[in-house]
Amino acid sequence: MRRPDESPLRARAAGRTPRIDLLLALIRREGTLPWRVDRAVDERPASEVLAAAQASSAQPGTLVLLGGDPLGRADIWELLAATAALRADGVDLWTSGQSLSAATVPRLRAAGVRRVHIPFHCARQDAHDWLVGQASALKAAHRAIRACVEGELPVVAEVVLTRPTAAHLAETIEVLARLGVRAVSVRRLTQADAPGPQFVTLSPRLALLEPSLEHAAAVALERRVRLVLRELPLCAAPRLRPLLAPPGSERWIGADDTPAAPAAGAPGCPSCPGAPYCAGAPLDYTQRFGWEEFLGRDDTAARIAESVAAQRAGAPSPPMVFDWEAPARLACASCGDAPAGAGAAPESTRAVRARMVAAARHRPTALRVVGADVLAHPEAAKLLYDAVRLFPRVEVAGEASAVAEWSDVDLRRLRDVQRFDVALYGPDAAAHDAHCGIAGGFAATIRAAQRLRAKANLRVGAYAILHDASPVAAYAAAWADGQLPGEPRFRLAASGGSLDELVDAARALPAGRTRQALLAVLPRCLTAAAGLAADAVSADAAAAPQQRMQFGKSVPYAPGGSDPLGPFAPCPAGGRGCGIAGCPGLAIGWHSTARSQRWGSSI
Repeated sequence: MRRPDESPLRARAAGRTPRIDLLLALIRREGTLPWRVDRAVDERPASEVLAAAQASSAQPGTLVLLGGDPLGRADIWELLAATAALRADGVDLWTSGQSLSAATVPRLRAAGVRRVHIPFHCARQDAHDWLVGQASALKAAHRAIRACVEGELPVVAEVVLTRPTAAHLAETIEVLARLGVRAVSVRRLTQADAPGPQFVTLSPRLALLEPSLEHAAAVALERRVRLVLRELPLCAAPRLRPLLAPPGSERWIGADDTPAAPAAGAPGCPSCPGAPYCAGAPLDYTQRFGWEEFLGRDDTAARIAESVAAQRAGAPSPPMVFDWEAPARLACASCGDAPAGAGAAPESTRAVRARMVAAARHRPTALRVVGADVLAHPEAAKLLYDAVRLFPRVEVAGEASAVAEWSDVDLRRLRDVQRFDVALYGPDAAAHDAHCGIAGGFAATIRAAQRLRAKANLRVGAYAILHDASPVAAYAAAWADGQLPGEPRFRLAASGGSLDELVDAARALPAGRTRQALLAVLPRCLTAAAGLAADAVSADAAAAPQQRMQFGKSVPYAPGGSDPLGPFAPCPAGGRGCGIAGCPGLAIGWHSTARSQRWGSSI
């Protein structure tokens, strides 16, 4: 897909204030736009809707009520009046138009409704009715739009792009313009709108949408219709960038009655201008269809022209960290993976293998399969087997309770894995299971480590993720008693406590492996002041550069929540690792009172 020119884009967007719509569901199914008829709905009581509207009344934006058949509710008129009273500019109402007539429009205006959103997916009746799932749905939308236009109530036509109707988008906008509609919102079909196989069947390929979108934009410009494109990456139609709604222009009012953040998106392609110009590649789309179409034409041509001999002639690159989307398992948000949200569907093995082959082109010295959820993928064992056949060195690290259920055949296939590290979220079963939220997770992790050693003859280690200093002594005792696999190793969590308390905990430990493992992740200025000598070798490993794949290109890697190597930053004095050899720097997410006092006294 073509790259956008971001230089005029940044200048134009600087002074633009985008319209924000706060979507408030009238049914208990938040996050799904009502583009289809759903008769089996659970209506939220008026008190709950009003509480959510009241709690978000200070938030900027227009309140949009939607879900089910709003005009079919017995309390709709009282509800509209009450919610409109909370907003200076009234509210918007999203309805299919089944119950909207000329007699209804004056009542809507009197109740404080300023705009009506009506689904109008295609001007061809058979296509629209099939998508909506109701006979004569298009006729009802026609009648509702005419009634609103005659009653001088503004209408926004909501068009959901699908594979069978995308080619007719310009025709649809022409029909809407003749009906008197002056605002059209065209949005991408999301997995929340069409879950499961239906999303694959109906979702149009983004790389093929540009001609249809540009034709529709030309018709909208000619007919003076304001066209807005939602949920689409900028590279889908670079010339239509003024029409793309910025990320965050629509937000759902969540269950806690505050505007929820937009749905997580995959990182943008290497030339993506990023927020607020583009939300990146849609995560649900890339999980289903892959990321290949987001590559630039020049990048693709270079990859095709490359020979195996040319790839082998290149110098090896730094270690590459690799992962794939899998169901989220951890209760602790800071130990989990990003950007995947809770309940993420497993990434298709076809997409993972395609990314793996692209990663092999960079000839990394090692492939590190790392993540909190990667080993929970139903095909994780087969994907690791593919990795050891592609890369000279493969290392694995993450939450490993799922490995306990792998077959003996799957384990024996992993004999060529050089290192396998299991994540520990507590020094014993009670603490580990409570923190990660997986019942029996500690016992399953220990059993997985034992089976990996017995069946695959692997070098199995463990790393303890610390949020504070309290479990350090218990970890030391568990490693000393042989209850935990491998050599002692620590990782400082993304959200942590005091580094000074960790130094005190290290001072309380006897000299040995556990103390050295803890000192390896602490700033050398703190450990030296405490009279503790740290081994510099293990710290240098944490500072080694790593890379990751992003849409076929290599980019610097930022450690995730369950990565054995956490993120570190240099101290304000400048220089990596504070200028002391072997110092990892300051763990991001942690603080040190002693260092702050020392810096302040030197100013």
